[in-house]
Amino acid sequence: MQAGKKQDPKKDGHEDVAKLRAETAALTQEVERLKDIAGRAQADLQNAKERLERERQDVAKYALEGTLKRLLPTIDNFQRATQHLPEDLRNHDWVKGVAAIEQDLVKQVTELGLRKIVALGQQLDPTKHEVLQAGPGEKGRVIEVYEEGYEFNGKVLRPAKVKVGDGGIEK
Repeated sequence: MQAGKKQDPKKDGHEDVAKLRAETAALTQEVERLKDIAGRAQADLQNAKERLERERQDVAKYALEGTLKRLLPTIDNFQRATQHLPEDLRNHDWVKGVAAIEQDLVKQVTELGLRKIVALGQQLDPTKHEVLQAGPGEKGRVIEVYEEGYEFNGKVLRPAKVKVGDGGIEK
């Protein structure tokens, strides 16, 4: 204290209280700001976890999609072989075993989500059918399937190769 000047204890007390209140308000504001930052960081972390899980599922799904695309010609070959089987071999045990293998393969890929596109008799759907030829029959209706089409989890892996009616009269 300076000589000759008296300090007012009330004034000093009020200044101290005001100072403490200002510091408390500043600290409260800082706490709220940090809570907001922590909340945002927590939300960002949750969003990142969810995004990574979706990406992981997509990677697994698309990896499987590529494998299924590679298996489609094998499935086609089994089916062609069965369709062109000579009559005298139809009841042969070896042929029955190969047919059982084909059925198991189809069952396994079906359980993974592969679905055959129903085409014969359906109205032409350019997203599911690839027209190779047109001929006599109801216009725009699939009248013959040359190669089966397949979907995987709702996505067309391979469109069905088809013949459609051109509106002409069948002979």
